[in-house]
Amino acid sequence: MKIRMIVLALIYSPMVLAQDSGFYEFIRYRDNDPFLFCTEGLKGLDKCWFPLDPGSGTYMYTGVCDEPNPDGRSWTFEDRDSLSQYQRVCPKAMQAGSWQGAGDGSNSPHPH
Repeated sequence: MKIRMIVLALIYSPMVLAQDSGFYEFIRYRDNDPFLFCTEGLKGLDKCWFPLDPGSGTYMYTGVCDEPNPDGRSWTFEDRDSLSQYQRVCPKAMQAGSWQGAGDGSNSPHPH
């Protein structure tokens, strides 16, 4: 029984340590798909920003919104929150990768 408990503890300890290390954060956008969120940002054509280099957290304004375009639409909570989450989460990836499947990954396993 003790051996079984030790084996179970060893199996689950990396998962517990990974969750406690602060490197995981639930992504509120793109169905919690970090690859898609970090490479494409929010879904849609009227987004205020888009990712440039997820590893460094750099982004570019699209000109759709009133920052920097004074005639653009106002930033929503989702616009600001997603940018903040992008800058906080995406640079913590161990290394950047590319999509290995068909298409660009935005429809795998379902559109999100």
